[in-house]
Amino acid sequence: MTLNLEVKGNLAKLLATENIVVQHNNVKTASFDVKNRILTLPIFKEQSGDVYDMLIAHECSHALFTPYEEWEGINDSELRSYVNVIEDTRIDKLIQAKYPGVVKNYMNGFDILEKKNFFGLYGKDINKDLMIIDKINIRSKSLNRVPFNFNDQDNEWLTKVDKVVTFKDVVDLAKEMLAWQKEQVEEMAKLPNFDELSIVKSYDLGNDDDFDDEFDNQPSGDQGDESDEKNDFNNFGDEKGDDEKEAEQEGASDKSDEKKQDDQGKVSEQYGKGADGEPAKKLLKAVTDQAYENKKDELLDSKARGFVYGKMPEPNLKSIVGYKQFLKEMQEYRIKQRQYNYDDNKYMSWLKDVYKRFQKENKKTVMYLVKEFEMKKAATAYKRASTDKTGIIDPLKLPNYKFSDDIFKRLTIVPDGKNHGMMMLLDWSGSMSDTLMNTVEQLLNLVEFVKKVNIPFEVYFFTSERNIQRDENGNRLDEASFNYKDGDWMFEDYNLVNCFSHRMTKKEFELASMYMYHMAQYYNSSYVYHKNFDADLEMARYNGFGVPGQFYLGNTPLNEALVFCSKLIPMFKSKYDIEKMTFITLTDGGANSFRQTIKDSTAGEYGSLRADYDKTSIIEVGKKKLVVSGYGCLTSKLLKLIKSYDVNVIGFYILKRVKRWDIEQYMDAKDYSERARKTDIARKQMTKDKAIAVNKDGYDKYFLLDGKRMQVENFDMNEATVKKGTASELKRIFGKSMANRLVSRVVLNKFIQEVA
Repeated sequence: MTLNLEVKGNLAKLLATENIVVQHNNVKTASFDVKNRILTLPIFKEQSGDVYDMLIAHECSHALFTPYEEWEGINDSELRSYVNVIEDTRIDKLIQAKYPGVVKNYMNGFDILEKKNFFGLYGKDINKDLMIIDKINIRSKSLNRVPFNFNDQDNEWLTKVDKVVTFKDVVDLAKEMLAWQKEQVEEMAKLPNFDELSIVKSYDLGNDDDFDDEFDNQPSGDQGDESDEKNDFNNFGDEKGDDEKEAEQEGASDKSDEKKQDDQGKVSEQYGKGADGEPAKKLLKAVTDQAYENKKDELLDSKARGFVYGKMPEPNLKSIVGYKQFLKEMQEYRIKQRQYNYDDNKYMSWLKDVYKRFQKENKKTVMYLVKEFEMKKAATAYKRASTDKTGIIDPLKLPNYKFSDDIFKRLTIVPDGKNHGMMMLLDWSGSMSDTLMNTVEQLLNLVEFVKKVNIPFEVYFFTSERNIQRDENGNRLDEASFNYKDGDWMFEDYNLVNCFSHRMTKKEFELASMYMYHMAQYYNSSYVYHKNFDADLEMARYNGFGVPGQFYLGNTPLNEALVFCSKLIPMFKSKYDIEKMTFITLTDGGANSFRQTIKDSTAGEYGSLRADYDKTSIIEVGKKKLVVSGYGCLTSKLLKLIKSYDVNVIGFYILKRVKRWDIEQYMDAKDYSERARKTDIARKQMTKDKAIAVNKDGYDKYFLLDGKRMQVENFDMNEATVKKGTASELKRIFGKSMANRLVSRVVLNKFIQEVA
């Protein structure tokens, strides 16, 4: 049975009656950090629900009732062993009284562990070979089901144990019991013929290695019928029949001598003998507790990779470059360039002209798609319409009153459409350079569209090339991307730039559009070969206008941007009362690899620790946990986090060149032949539509776009008139061209289908 670790974590929180941190890891046993409120649970090889639940209840009881400071203050190892047993007895009673349902888990859990000799009882006479502290331990853990024969002295100690209320009571009783046990040891050591007394076995309780594994290979049984799981407690450790034991006991002088022999056996077992015949100086600890510590490794899954836990850092929203700052920095850079005698007037004149022409050519297409959106939106609302009687008589139905009571006017109620909202994220990395022009053209169409339909929106692009500012002492002056605390996972420093917003004035929007169009032209001219170009124009574009260093293309901090968006989207939805939120990514590949580094102020100069790459990373985001175990996994987990805020997530992946593998990797199939067939169909669709929808973890819809064929196409009627003169030819060309215009706006076309 495979346990749902998250469910067990929730159980722990319920038992602890607080929102503690629950972590599963390859540790030896469950433990609770009372100071930091972290419950750590092991990963078991045999995941018995009863054992798990018993340990969870036990450790949650520590969380509720064991004071951290007092427990940590006990440094004496012998006293600590006694305190541990008595405190376990106290807190187990408390949790069982608070949650009676766990009593059965305790009973079954003990039976399972005892059958595997986890308490070292095999081969022992439980009434002769155990000290009182061990009897207390087994009595508590078995819920008083082991048949001990307690003498009067034992019962006095049990009464005291049952009366402890506070942790201070536990410590005081542990000191009293330990002192008494030491006196008993010293008294037994003074008895005559000490060396000749029967010794069961010597254990060095101060060293784990002195416990041998003679019982490790004995059959431990499995969890079968309830009758099979019950232990014959009356025969704990008995390897001989009753007749044989009676024969062995013949010749004993009297009960008093037997008791002395038993006590001497305990002394030798707990302390052993030195070379000179005197008891060796050993640590006086609970044998059963120590046995459990040495056997618990058998429960653990040695193949489990384990986890490294850390929290999601708080995004520093002050580090976001707002659209006003974006426009300011672009303008300041232009002025700075002019100081070097670079004249950009010619380029600016050309840029304004070409951008206005682009706007004009796309206006009709955008308006056509606006109409499509409104029609689709209205159709969706009409499907939810209801028709009700008004209570007003319809004169046209009066003649029917004798045979029909339906003579009232009806009113069709069409509910208002949902409030839409959108956030878009543009990849501003170096690999986008040769497709950036086409992508920005698609984005500009998209932005024009959402402006026309009055949808609140924000557009961001991310860049790793941020301008880090420091003072003369090296102290940072600008805002860091994240506000880190100890225990936080660390991400890359980057910039998130707000390039478009519904909050812009008309002038700001026009200026931002022109700047984005310019930067796309800048990289298009740098990385894409053009046969005919104006050298002066290119020089003016490159030197006179240029691009500020902080907006250069760099690596791909996509995950960092998604962390920010997971914070921004809920705020955006709340502020504008958004009912239908859409989040769009425009990228050309995967994100930077996850650093797997945790902030730790004790780690030295850099204040961080590199996590174990062999373990799975757990990123805690509030009550949610992101389990990251491979390259690209973090991106899908962050997208699912965004989706959890009731967001429709759409991805557009821009392919540089469409190869078979680029499509084949997304095809789900049971065998290679089916995968090949699906790939062929998808490639034909890509040739026809320039885009296909595929399955991608984290996205509601994921579209592959042909980056080489994304250029927006427009129809020139004058050119068509010159080439073709007949009306039928003009009609055919116009229809084909209009279709091409719509298909060439693949992002906008696919987008409308998803958000209306």
